Amino acid sequence: MEIKEKRVTVKGEFPLGATITYTDDSKKSPAVVIIMGTGKLDRDGNGFGFRSNIYKYLARTFAECGYVSARYDKRGTHESGGSFNSTGLSDLVNDAISVIKYLKSLPYVDENKIIVCGHSEGTMIATLVSEKEDTSGLILLGGAATCLKDALYYQNRLVAEDIPNMKGVVGAIIRKSFKLDKQLAKIDDMFIKSKETNKEKVSGIPAKWLREHGAYTSEDYVNILKKYGKPVLAITGKADVQADYHKLDALRTESHITCVAPEGLTHILRVNDGDNSIMNVKKLYKKQINEPLDAGFIKMIKDWLGVC
Repeated sequence: MEIKEKRVTVKGEFPLGATITYTDDSKKSPAVVIIMGTGKLDRDGNGFGFRSNIYKYLARTFAECGYVSARYDKRGTHESGGSFNSTGLSDLVNDAISVIKYLKSLPYVDENKIIVCGHSEGTMIATLVSEKEDTSGLILLGGAATCLKDALYYQNRLVAEDIPNMKGVVGAIIRKSFKLDKQLAKIDDMFIKSKETNKEKVSGIPAKWLREHGAYTSEDYVNILKKYGKPVLAITGKADVQADYHKLDALRTESHITCVAPEGLTHILRVNDGDNSIMNVKKLYKKQINEPLDAGFIKMIKDWLGVC
């Protein structure tokens, strides 16, 4: 099976650089829009000093299942227009919808069979998209049923849990300076300031993005997913230090939602059976990016799609 790719520009409020991956453009096939996580990585999941190829590997997985896929550069980054710092959550949702509509316009895509696959922040965007654009299913990786504030809380709680195990001078310094209650208060203050400021950034973070994320709670995302009614696959690994797999519990009673929390699966969709401390996450990711996506994780997606 030959997997083909072509680079295109999607028209939206600003032009979006995208890559279409497919195997056969002589017939109509189902399709997937891949929505990346937070930050300025490119459409493949790569950036300076970090080449994970998460989204490129996902696109190939979908192609092997007979799906066309689109992955794209976030607004204001790489080959997409607009300003990254003035982009809010609502803009990211609108951009995703533009890509969905582009896929629906392709003659070799079945417009009635469009799945949205979100990773990390992309799970939030995909969930919000489900209310505004007709889709046939969702795949939510590393963040389902979680709002941004709760994700930040979770990460800081993991830091607090890991600090007592740190050794040496560095450990002593961090134990003295890091206070969980103060860190959580700083997060709250950051969201409050985002609603009060006229500046583009708060604490170095785009204010509109923070402000619009702050309008949603984890419960809001849960309720949207429950109302969605169409098939949802939600995967958050037990070794994920950026998203809390326990959040999946709020979705498990829904018959249309399949929740999976694989042992050892990290946020970058590889498995690590050793130390998954959040304090060592950069070292872990640096090691894992040289590996393919976990085979067990890929099988879960293929089994859920049921066409491979």
